[in-house]
Amino acid sequence: MKNDGFSAYLRLSAQRALLGNVTSNMRSVFVTITNKNMQLFFYFDGEFTELDKEIASYVETEIIADFDDDFTIKTYVERLDFPESIKIINNGWCIYLRKEN
Repeated sequence: MKNDGFSAYLRLSAQRALLGNVTSNMRSVFVTITNKNMQLFFYFDGEFTELDKEIASYVETEIIADFDDDFTIKTYVERLDFPESIKIINNGWCIYLRKEN
């Protein structure tokens, strides 16, 4: 299967993993996949807490559980305060974007 098939599966998996796990300070979440290496990027408005990091880890666990053992995933959690522009990840997909004015 080509990455095209994995990318659609990854996006659906990530959106499912986010259900009930989006916090009010979460601005956006992006995913990427190259070969069998996935990356997950969380951007938070203001200080993020240990609970925010635990939620990101939980989402990561939910995603990787949907894939075979030879896949890897790395998660990044960053502070990106509003009104700074959301960082667009090259070759990535936005799976969550908070409504902002």
